[in-house]
Amino acid sequence: MNRLKAALAASAVMLAPAFAAPALAQTQLIFNSYLPPHDELYQIAIRDFAAAIEEESGGEIKITIPDTTLAPSDRQYEMVRDGIADMAIVSTGGVPQLVTMNKIGDLPFNSPSARAASIALWETYNKYFLPFDEFKGVKVLSTSVLPGRQILSVGKLQAESVADLKGAKLWSPPGALSETVKKLGAVPVNSEFTDLQEYVTKGTVDAMVMAPNSAKGARVLEYVTGMTEVPGGLGSLSFAVFISQERWDQLTSDEQQAIERAAKDLPARSGAAADAVLAKLAPEMEKVPTVTLEGAPLDEFRSLLEARIEEWKERAAKKGLDNPDEVLAFYREILARENKAGGS
Repeated sequence: MNRLKAALAASAVMLAPAFAAPALAQTQLIFNSYLPPHDELYQIAIRDFAAAIEEESGGEIKITIPDTTLAPSDRQYEMVRDGIADMAIVSTGGVPQLVTMNKIGDLPFNSPSARAASIALWETYNKYFLPFDEFKGVKVLSTSVLPGRQILSVGKLQAESVADLKGAKLWSPPGALSETVKKLGAVPVNSEFTDLQEYVTKGTVDAMVMAPNSAKGARVLEYVTGMTEVPGGLGSLSFAVFISQERWDQLTSDEQQAIERAAKDLPARSGAAADAVLAKLAPEMEKVPTVTLEGAPLDEFRSLLEARIEEWKERAAKKGLDNPDEVLAFYREILARENKAGGS
């Protein structure tokens, strides 16, 4: 950790000239990102959000996005808390020691569309989770959820039922999705995202737990031989955009309001962007044999994965949430509302 802090401090020093002797009195904010520029979440929740803040503030706020990340993806929260950057985005899976409640968006069947899930998580966060201050020391400005993760086969595996998955090797991100894979009787295989192509081409895995747009980004979609589509997904990945609470408190009321105006509807816009990328792949995915689970096979998946949902309820209750069933019902009510409104 000392080495990390030293490295971050050195990076901050390198950025210092960007803020030296501004021509006008501006509030300078560093908005860090570990996401690549082509990523839709980067484009909407970071690049466009930063531009909107500058516009809403009438140029009173200047946002700098470093060319390279000032900390690893799993150290974004600590980086902001340590004052290396003012703003950042983090996956809730990257702060497991802190965040339990927001992982409702990561649960099985809870992301029928990224837009609907992102709105549901944001409304649920503000209605139920905000008072618990799980993101201690920072102010959350937006949340987002990726499209539901599906089973993408890359070999002879045809996953039409739970029985087909027994002993199969499924690549999945570490954490919640790996636990889901275990519940289905399969074997989770973890690696860096950048190493996934090698795992696929060498036959190390039978399938991957991800959405087609993620497979496209990892340059492995061309190897997909089949897809098992689970309504709402086997789970997902949720994110939060935040600013240091200390830095927030230093801003004027007008500056705070400018940021909040810029953040309006950001969950919906972030989710819609992810859905749009997925939709563009529809012609390509039409060539891939797809099984959409329904009836008895889906019921078997639901029965096994209900344990993942119960585990979330238990952890949330231990953190002080006295009505997890009510909260889950509210989240799903928003999902249904947004899907009905055309968010799916």
